[in-house]
Amino acid sequence: MRKSLLALACTTALSLASAQSGTLTIATSADAPTLDPNLTFSGFAFGITNHIYDSLLTREEDGSIKPRLATSWKRVSPTTWRFELRRNVKFHDGTPFNAQAVKYSVERLIDPDSKAAGAYVLSMIKSIKVIDNDTIEFTTADPFAPLLAHLTHPVTAIVSPTAAKARGKDFGRNPIGTGPFKFTRWNAGNQIELEDNAGYWGGKVNIQKLVFRIIPDVSTQVVELKTGRVDLITTVPPENYKELDANQNLTVFKKLGWGSTYLGFNMQSGITKNLKVRQAIAQAIDRDSIVNVLRQGLAVKATAPIPPTVYGAAKNLPAIPYNLNNAKALLKQAGIKPGTKITLATYEGAETRQLAEAIQFSLQQLGLNASVQITDYGTYNANMKKPDHAELFISGWGTVTLDADYALYALLSSKEIPANNWSFYRNVKVDKLLLDARRSADQAKRLALYQDAQQQIQKDLPMHTLYYGLTAYAKTNRLQGEDWRYSWINLDLSKASLK
Repeated sequence: MRKSLLALACTTALSLASAQSGTLTIATSADAPTLDPNLTFSGFAFGITNHIYDSLLTREEDGSIKPRLATSWKRVSPTTWRFELRRNVKFHDGTPFNAQAVKYSVERLIDPDSKAAGAYVLSMIKSIKVIDNDTIEFTTADPFAPLLAHLTHPVTAIVSPTAAKARGKDFGRNPIGTGPFKFTRWNAGNQIELEDNAGYWGGKVNIQKLVFRIIPDVSTQVVELKTGRVDLITTVPPENYKELDANQNLTVFKKLGWGSTYLGFNMQSGITKNLKVRQAIAQAIDRDSIVNVLRQGLAVKATAPIPPTVYGAAKNLPAIPYNLNNAKALLKQAGIKPGTKITLATYEGAETRQLAEAIQFSLQQLGLNASVQITDYGTYNANMKKPDHAELFISGWGTVTLDADYALYALLSSKEIPANNWSFYRNVKVDKLLLDARRSADQAKRLALYQDAQQQIQKDLPMHTLYYGLTAYAKTNRLQGEDWRYSWINLDLSKASLK
């Protein structure tokens, strides 16, 4: 009893000390590679940079596009957009935010010399014109309907030109933006610390200090949350959801986000070049069991390549049923003998490992001799760009812009081979549909084009979307007023407070 009371007293003291200091602590699974938003494409980076920087536009909970550093905009020609910028905004270093800062940030993102992984988000911009201090124009090579959606992406955040030029390669370790929090300290592999920006253009920030603790093991995150040593975890393990939800000191949220998890087929080499083989494998996977047992309800069975939260998601696509007998018949028609070897590749992670084991079992039930290849993400990413990579691969995609172009063009346009189109999928009809959808300003027409594209993609089956994961987070009740939009990388704490 003495030991329990002492532990309780220590935990209470820690929680009270944290509350009194106005410090909010968030657990994250990995360290950020950099805090330079233009030169990274990591969710672990964006989850932090979105508190330090602002983009021109933002997505609201209802999916609408709203002003951020841009206050208004209009399309002045099929290829030119004009933006009016917010006035009297300063970067954390005291320098002014203006049109020159926007031009500098966008140009450094799309400059080939930057070798930025996220450059393609705005690579359609061919020229940038500063009209005056508070007005800027972007001209694209072709009409590009999703430009506004792309400008909500965290990779397009506006950085301080003065700081970025002065600090060069070190800017990512000493970030300067216009956001609600300022960078203060980075203990690599341990934690990143921010403090409130007293001069934030969006108004008073109530949280004085924001700490991101790097805790790779999610089960440890759960323990730290329950004891009050962290205030929020950004991923709730399915096996812990009910337990956390029943805890009166905690609040747990879950909702459909922007993410898709899929099984990709290599259409360039191996037996998966054969459509009947792809159809057989798709029908051999029991997606209901994956959603209900493996993910324990923290996912929704997919009906299209992208979830319904995304603009342009197809409706009423013919479902691919689970039918093992029919799958075996298709495999036989394809001339594939029982015991044929096949490789499934994915990257290290609790969810991907479990999913790989489940699919491996399904492939064995189908009669294939399946081996699983799990590597770190860097190795996996490099391997997927090679045309002779594994016949099957598990991956995920977050449609961060909430516009179909961002997912469908990247994953399935032949122009994106091998950068993002790892299936090496080529279909002239789909290429044209996706290009036409990019160029059309008619929203009804865009939706029809995306519907047609996804129907053809379903027939060709370069990928089999398994489920849409629910975005779920858990917090201590002392945190109030946070705005969680689709994913933790969009967590807005500018109006939040601590009890």
